[in-house]
Amino acid sequence: MSDLENMITAFQKGRAEYEQRKNGTLQGSFEVREIYGADDAQAHEAGRIILGNNLDYMDHICKNDKLGRGLQLIYVDPPFFSKSKYQASVVLQSEILGNSSTVKIDAYDDFRASALESYLQMLTTRLFFMRDLLSDTGCIAVHLDWHVTHYVKILMDEIFGRKNFINEIIWNYKSGGTSKKNFARKHDTLLLYGKTKQYKFHMLKEKSYNRGMKPYCFQGVEEFQDEQGWYTMVNMKDVWTIDMVGRTSAERTGYATQKPEKLLERIVEACSDPGDLCADFFAGSGSFGAVCAKMGRNWILCDESSLAISSEIARLTALQKNAGEKEDRMAGGFAVLAAKCGTAAKSDPDVRNAAKIFAEVSEDQVLLTGYEPPETVENCSSPEEVERFVRGDSLSLVAVWSVDFAWNGMVHRADKILCSGERSVQIPKGAERIHIAGYDVFGNRFAVFFER
Repeated sequence: MSDLENMITAFQKGRAEYEQRKNGTLQGSFEVREIYGADDAQAHEAGRIILGNNLDYMDHICKNDKLGRGLQLIYVDPPFFSKSKYQASVVLQSEILGNSSTVKIDAYDDFRASALESYLQMLTTRLFFMRDLLSDTGCIAVHLDWHVTHYVKILMDEIFGRKNFINEIIWNYKSGGTSKKNFARKHDTLLLYGKTKQYKFHMLKEKSYNRGMKPYCFQGVEEFQDEQGWYTMVNMKDVWTIDMVGRTSAERTGYATQKPEKLLERIVEACSDPGDLCADFFAGSGSFGAVCAKMGRNWILCDESSLAISSEIARLTALQKNAGEKEDRMAGGFAVLAAKCGTAAKSDPDVRNAAKIFAEVSEDQVLLTGYEPPETVENCSSPEEVERFVRGDSLSLVAVWSVDFAWNGMVHRADKILCSGERSVQIPKGAERIHIAGYDVFGNRFAVFFER
C-alpha cells in the first residue's frame, strides 16, 4: 500500500482499538508503590510518576480516576519514527576512583522494526484517549520532526477537529547533523490544538528589534533599549530559536533526546495557570515535570522505561530537596505508581530486576555499605568500566535512594530522600520498621527491609 493508504488504515485501526477499549473492561489495576513527600497517596495530586504503558494508564484514569477529563495541558514527545536507537550517557562519580569515562546505555528504539502503519496506529489510539482526558479549556502539544509531522497533523485534524488547530510551532536550533545531499535539518515541529474553541491561552511577548537598532519614535509606540539596540515588545511568533540542551548545561541529565526547559516553559506558561494539572505520557528524562514543578503546576509523567523512571525520580527529588524541606517530610512531593495492566512482569519494579542494596542499621544511623547490580548489566557500552566501579566503589552506581522509617509493608513512604553521593542518614527516635528503596543509574530498582 501507499503511505496515504497506510495512514488511512492506521487511523481506522487506531480508532477501532480505542473504541474497543472504551467499551470493554480493562484488566488489572494500578498500584501506588512509592510516595515522595506526600501525606496521603490517594488524595495526592501534586505529582505522579507512572511506570507502565501509557495507553493502559490513560484507559485506567478515564474509567477509574477523578483526574479523568481534568487535564489542562498535555505535552507529548513521542518517538519520531526515525528508526534509530537512542542511548543515555552516564558518568559514574566516585571519591575513590574519580569519574568514569562516559558509559552509554540503550534508552529506547524509535520504531526500528515497525512499519509506518503500526506507528500511526499507535499514536492514533493514544491521541483519542488524550482528547478524552483534556478539560474543555485544555490544549495538547505534540512534538515531532520531519519524519511524520505531516501525517500526524492530518490525524489530529480528524481527532481534535481542524477548527481547534491553534499553531504549528517551529523550534529552531543549531545542533544536529548535516548532509551534503540536503539542507541541514535544524528544527522540530510542535502541533498545538485545543480541546474546544474555549481553550485557555495566554499570549506571550518577545522582543522585536528595530531596523538599524535605532529608535523609531512613533507616537504611541513604547520602545526599549538593551545592549543590542532598540526594540518593541510584540506578540510571540510561531518560530522559536532555542538552543538544545548542551553538554555542559546544568539541566542536562544525559538521557537521550532530552528537550530544553526553556522550550517547555513557553508551552506551560501559554496554555495553563498555576494549580492546573498537566501531563506528559512519553516523559523520558522528566523535563516537563521539572518545568511544571518550578512553575507551580500539578503534573503527571508516564513512561514504560525503567531508565526513564529512574531519571525522573532522581531529577524531581533533587529539585524538591533544593527547594527546601518542611519538618520531617518534604514540601510538595509526588507518588510513584507501578503498572499492573498486562505488562506486570516488565513494569513491576519488584519483578523486573534482582539488584541488591546492602546497609548497616545502628541505633541512630542507616549507612549504605554496598550495592550489587543484576548479574549482567544489559545494553551498556562499557561493561568493563562498570565492573571496575562495581568492584572499587559499588555505591557510585546508586542514582537516588530513600528511607521509610515506619514501613507499612506495602507502600514505601520516603521520609528522607538522598541523591547520588549521600550514603548515610540519621534515624529518628522510635523508628522500628526501616525500609530502604531506590534506583541505580541504569534504572534498576532495589529495596531492603530492617526491623528493629
